Formats: sequence, C-alpha cells, structure tokens
Amino acid sequence: MARTKKATRRGGVPSKAAPASQPSSGSVDPASLLEKAHILLGQSNFELAIKFLDRVLELEPTNLEARELAGVAELEGGDDEQGRAHLLQLLPPHVPEPPSHPSPYLYLAQTAQDPQEALGYYSTATAMLEQRIAVKDRKGKGKQQGDAADAGLELEEEDEEVRMAVTALVAMIEIWMSDLCFEESAEKNCDSLISRALSISPRDPEVRLALASIRMSQSRFEEAKAVVVSLYEDMEGREPFDPILPALPARLSLSRLLLEHHLHLEALDILSTIREEDSLNVEGAYLEGWALYLRAEYLRENPAAAVQANPTVKKQLEGKEQAAAQEDQEEETPMTPEECLSEAMRSLMECAKLYADQDYIDEGIGGHVAELLEELTKMGVEPAVPEEEDEDEDGDVAMA
Repeated sequence: MARTKKATRRGGVPSKAAPASQPSSGSVDPASLLEKAHILLGQSNFELAIKFLDRVLELEPTNLEARELAGVAELEGGDDEQGRAHLLQLLPPHVPEPPSHPSPYLYLAQTAQDPQEALGYYSTATAMLEQRIAVKDRKGKGKQQGDAADAGLELEEEDEEVRMAVTALVAMIEIWMSDLCFEESAEKNCDSLISRALSISPRDPEVRLALASIRMSQSRFEEAKAVVVSLYEDMEGREPFDPILPALPARLSLSRLLLEHHLHLEALDILSTIREEDSLNVEGAYLEGWALYLRAEYLRENPAAAVQANPTVKKQLEGKEQAAAQEDQEEETPMTPEECLSEAMRSLMECAKLYADQDYIDEGIGGHVAELLEELTKMGVEPAVPEEEDEDEDGDVAMA
C-alpha cells in the first residue's frame, strides 16, 4: 500500500554538535542522554541513538519523549515492528491522555497494514494540524511582533505544519484512490480531502498533482490537463538543482501525467532535470525512454509535427535578436522518429542496467522496459551513441 514519506520528528535537532559516544553504565542524567539522542537522530545515526534512548527508558520507563524518539529511531532504522511497539505505548490505555501533537499518529499511519487503520491515524493528525494552522491564521499570518528571531521561528514552524498537513491529506487521497477505490464513498472522500488540502496550500505541487489524478479518475480530462499544464509552466525553463523545483518524486509524477496527456516534449523537459540531478534514478531513465518512444509514434502519425519546433521553444525565441534566434532554433531542431527511437533505446538500455544493479522492486517497470527493448531490437533500432570528446589541433579536449 502506498505510503507517504516519514513525518518530520517534532522539535529541532542540533546538527552542529560533535557525535555522541556510547552511553555509560554509571550514573547518568536522562536529560543529557536525550540531548545526545537528538543529535544522533539529526545525524541519522539511528543505531546509536536507540542505545541512548533505551538507557533513558531503563532509568525512566514513563518518559514519553524518550519513548516517542525510540519509536522514530526504530522506524527510521528499519524495524517497523519495534518502532510501532514504542509509539503505541504513547496511546491509551498505556497513558491517561493521548499525545497532543501529530507526529506519533503520522508515523503509525505510515506503518499501518490496514488502510482503515492508516486513515484513522491520518485523520487524527490532520485534525490537529488544521486546528493549529487555523488558530495561527486568525492571529495573523506572518504577523511581526516581538523579537525578529522569534517571528522567524514561528513562521518556520507554521510552514512545517502546513507541509505535514498537506502530505497527510495527500496520503489519505492515495489510499482512497488505491486500496479503497471501489468503496462507494471513495470519490466523495477524495473531493473532500483535496478541498481541505487546497484550502491550506493551493500552490503546493503534491496537492495539485493529487487534484489532477482525481480529475483523471473522474474522467474530467480537460480539468486535469489544465492543472498539469499549469504545474509544468511553473517549472518551465528552470535548470536542474533549482531550489524552486519540487522534489524528484513530484517531478516524476508530473512527467507521468504529462505523458498521459500526450505532452511528450514537456515531459522530456521535466525528465531532463531529473536525469541530470540523479543519473541513477531507475524511473527517470524509464520515463525518458518511454517518452521518446511515444514521441516517435506521434511523429510517425503526424509527419508535419516533425518539422515544427516545440511551441515552448518558439515562445522563448520571441523578442530575441534574429541571429540569436536562428542559432537557438538550430539547437532546438526537432528529432526525427528514427532519432527518437534511437535515443529511447539508449535510455531504456540504461534503465535495464540500473534496474538489475539496484534489484529494483517495481516489476511493472522491469517488464515494460524488457518489452520495449525487444520491440526496438526487432525493428532494427540501434541505441544512440553519446557524443564523444574530440581533441582540437592544440591537443586540448573539447566536447563534440
């Protein structure tokens, strides 16, 4: 079952302190051990953090902060069973009152095996977060009072709560669209959840991607396409590693949706940033190959398109000097169907190697790549050869 990424642990973790040593067996201060555990968690040293937290719990079995951190450390370290055991002890009947913050519920939702259980935990967490966000909105968003550092901290906490809320709401939508898609109330619940997410953060890429997916499932294709195009336009022309670009998973999802709407060039534009930022990304290589394959099919069915520049490129040329425009036009000469297939084969061959090297778990991708490569081989397609380095007359190396 699809799960959203791990919830960020409540509270900041100092990152500048030196690594902690093993907890001593003598008399120790639980507060000091907790501080060291926070540092280790910030350094992703989960194994050693667990040892410190176990020591705190030996000394103070009812220390709820240590119990929660132990659960987080176990989950992040890969032991879901032990992590859940710790976090469940934060809930009644193990304690008189349930946690007043969302973090334990988010972690429990992410590790739930039953979709209804996951929805229950997500619902509790999002209700808390939405209430906090609403209270802060009423007080005045970004209100500058008191010390500037305090105001900045409040804004950072508010942004984090917004991020956690929309991530949880999107995760709930994914559950209703996958595990519970045949339930009678699935569509109504998805519409309700996306409305809540949009009211919190209408420009969030994950929220807009979820909206597009919902509209696609409702066969409201033009509305879905409008959302996808607007998302692409927000990213258009941005270079790889631009901090404005969404995280890779969101861009991969956008690329898939662009391909569903036959926007091959736009998908390839987004995929180029993914491939440059992470050349070992299996799905990025797969989608690049698939997009090029689809582009070749489109050009064969629409020969006139083979001599037309990408409308996006044409738009970028407007207002430039004529000579520069001609130079850019030459650089953006559309590929022929044969060139697209050749480039597709290169990407798919690379994907197949990455898939095997990484023991990738998505059998759907592996099967489709093998099918496409077999078809391209039967067609006699040769993979494109990367441009090689040439030496100039002085012996210096220049890229071809």
